Amino acid sequence: MSREILKKPRFNAAIFTLFYLALFFMVFSVSLQTAMIFFATFTVVIILEPWARFAERSFRIKRSISLGIGLAVIFSGLTLLIVFLTTPVAKEASKFYNIVRDFFPSAEETEITSFEVNANIDTFLSEEEFLSKLSPEEVESLDLLSKDLKRYYSDIMDPITADSEDLNEDLALLEETLKNRSDYVVIISSSKQKNASYEEIHKIISNYLNPEAAELLSASVLDNAMVVHSQELWRNVVDYFMPKNIDPSTQRATYESVRNFLIQVQSSLMKFLPGILEKIPSFLTSTGLVLFFTIVGAIYLSYYFLTVKDFIPRFYPKKVRGIAISFLEDTYKNLERYVISVVVIALIVGVVVGIVVHSMGLKYSLLMGTWAAFTNLIPIVGVPLEFIPLFLLAVSTQDLVLVITLMIILVIVHASAFILFLVFMKGYNRINPVIIILMIVIAGQLWGLFGAIIAVPFAIVLKMTWMHFFSPMLEEEEQ
Repeated sequence: MSREILKKPRFNAAIFTLFYLALFFMVFSVSLQTAMIFFATFTVVIILEPWARFAERSFRIKRSISLGIGLAVIFSGLTLLIVFLTTPVAKEASKFYNIVRDFFPSAEETEITSFEVNANIDTFLSEEEFLSKLSPEEVESLDLLSKDLKRYYSDIMDPITADSEDLNEDLALLEETLKNRSDYVVIISSSKQKNASYEEIHKIISNYLNPEAAELLSASVLDNAMVVHSQELWRNVVDYFMPKNIDPSTQRATYESVRNFLIQVQSSLMKFLPGILEKIPSFLTSTGLVLFFTIVGAIYLSYYFLTVKDFIPRFYPKKVRGIAISFLEDTYKNLERYVISVVVIALIVGVVVGIVVHSMGLKYSLLMGTWAAFTNLIPIVGVPLEFIPLFLLAVSTQDLVLVITLMIILVIVHASAFILFLVFMKGYNRINPVIIILMIVIAGQLWGLFGAIIAVPFAIVLKMTWMHFFSPMLEEEEQ
């Protein structure tokens, strides 16, 4: 039985396919940047191919010219988005972080991070009462002042190495305290932290602002820059949905249960979110590198794509090449339709969400639209990730009618997007939602958010492998 299986063409084709998938997996595992470049290049080419076929068939435009037009449109659009959206989105992200903190309970155990200090500084410099005391020239200098203050607090929060005299004193004191014991281990930290100084802060601010404004801001920064503040807006939500006739003891228990749950969520969120947002500058640098190599790779791959498609089947033995060609063609068609559908729907949802947020009078429409577009690249799991910041943004207005209205609009938007996705994927293979979630969890553990994005394309390849190779063999065995 086993020898018969080994001789089957489908089994041999499956072995070669799995071997190449393993090699591909190894290449993806070299580095995250390498994986992003490969995936981005392939995605651009997949998007270009339908356009090239359409232009050649409908407008009689040569393939090379249509590819050039498509590449120019895609990369000029991406470049404009990066140049014009990066700075405002990063600023909105910094300010929006304060809204996130204002929703959760105040907890003494909450640890202050450099991102939260930076968010506090941005808040101080954007308060209307403070801005009213400044001249136009001073307002223009606030960006430089913000950078200097953040640099100062970054130095403050960095631990400094303790000098040898301090360590010797600590050791002598411990030795005296523990001289009657013989079974102990002593661990002494060799670093300590500086304290912020009003004089140093005032000196920095005085370089940019008038004496009155400098004195006011210096006191505010010294007292509050390293303090986690919260308006505990979660209470408003609980009050709105809690029945009015509930007895006081049950009410207190409900508040306490919700508060304890939110503190646990806050603890995880505050470890995750600042780390992500603090990496935005380095992420932008890597994005430029990825974009450069993607442009180069996409130019060459798009022009030689037909040649590459004809050559790839030669990686399979001649006797199984027909089966392999059927598998490769079916896999490519499904990948092409899925990638185009997801990208188009993500862009539509991002634009619609940005317009909805702006039309409802809410701030951070650019940030919310960008976040909605990004999360919609992740099927199923991305929708809850999109809703969370939008919900917190709406709650910050303390208008619960607006919160409910926004949630209803978002449900309608995503229901429409789902129907549109089904229309795009009509006649093509779709993946079971349970399998999608499982693949997102596995790929997310391996490559983070990038893994969550590539999880479904990888699942499509695995499904095509099963359908073309293993499933037919199982059916043959049953006969």
